[in-house]
Amino acid sequence: MFGAFCTILQEEDGLGKIIDIVRKHNEYRSSVLNLQASENIMSPMAREALSSDLASRYSLVLDPRDGDAYGGSRYADEILHETERLAAEVYGAKFAEVRPIGGHIAAEMVMLSILKKRENMMSLSEKDGGYTGYQNGYLPQMLGYQNYDIPYNQDRQEIDLSALEKSMKGTNPSLVVLGQSFFLKHYELKPIRELCDAYNSYLAYDGSHVMGLIAGEAFQADAMKYCDVLYGSTHKSFFGPQGGIILTNNEDIFRRIRKNVTWRTMDNYHPSRVAALGVALEEMKKHGREYASMVVKNSRDLGKELLDAGVWVRFSPWFSETHQVALDAQRYRNMGLTPAEISRKLEASGIIIDREGRIGTSEISRMGYSNMGAVARLISRSIAGEDVRSEVSELIKGLSIHYTGA
Repeated sequence: MFGAFCTILQEEDGLGKIIDIVRKHNEYRSSVLNLQASENIMSPMAREALSSDLASRYSLVLDPRDGDAYGGSRYADEILHETERLAAEVYGAKFAEVRPIGGHIAAEMVMLSILKKRENMMSLSEKDGGYTGYQNGYLPQMLGYQNYDIPYNQDRQEIDLSALEKSMKGTNPSLVVLGQSFFLKHYELKPIRELCDAYNSYLAYDGSHVMGLIAGEAFQADAMKYCDVLYGSTHKSFFGPQGGIILTNNEDIFRRIRKNVTWRTMDNYHPSRVAALGVALEEMKKHGREYASMVVKNSRDLGKELLDAGVWVRFSPWFSETHQVALDAQRYRNMGLTPAEISRKLEASGIIIDREGRIGTSEISRMGYSNMGAVARLISRSIAGEDVRSEVSELIKGLSIHYTGA
């Protein structure tokens, strides 16, 4: 009776529409198979932290050692310090900054902390899978830098080291940024580090897509050994909330990063997000190696199974070393089918991938699923025009979140 009365009041007052849409979203996303390379799923404990009372609390922290300028923050301060400690431990770093509210913000902090205005930087180009934000029309233009492309061999998915040396000699970059959005293969970091030392450049690694794999030592385990700073998103292969993280062993860089947080790149760090990140770090500390290994194996297996099922994917026979497989977009375009159209076909059958031709394995791996042959056949049949929603629904019924708990 009371519930019905509240419903009537909500309808009369125009309340409840948004929460109704939220519930529809939750119902919808729980009924589909998520293979989006840029997404993952949080554990119930991480969700509890994210939606806790901390979500409506503010912060004003210039230096975490000095605490919060707002009263009532004793537990928020404790969470912040413990999350920093956990992050440093999980990644084998001396220093960790967990306040960035996104990977893009983390990148901005790093650039501001290393580069001076009118200095040069290098990054992977967008056509080579690099992050759009590093292209000259975006962060470099905003902050007063000039970006140059890192020479890259697309067929081998490798940096062209000899061409890189020539380019560094001509451009004299103060910062070299590695990392891609289309990210399939590790970098040979030692020779790149040697080039950076020879040309007095800092080396940064944007691991936004692969932070979970690095944490689990299943991919680019030498990132902290050779790079001055590792940073990225916390919600892709890493299964935390949306946000960013920065790690370094260089105390001078870390001190400069601290100065570029509050009132420069952001203000409130969203304490509930940091709490959820802390929970995810606890889970990663315990389960990271098993989880990350499963992600990488699933990607490699999915590439092979897709090819066997008649789906055109790139880079046979190795396919992927990360959490994503790349469709052969050009081959599909030649037959009049764009990556966006493939994505819509799959979504009609309850399979979610992005509109750019990436298929991700992070979330399905966290759900404990490893039968990539079954997934590949569903994808193949859906691209061919079959409605496989009922079979997708049956597959989803057997999924549950793994790698949780302390």
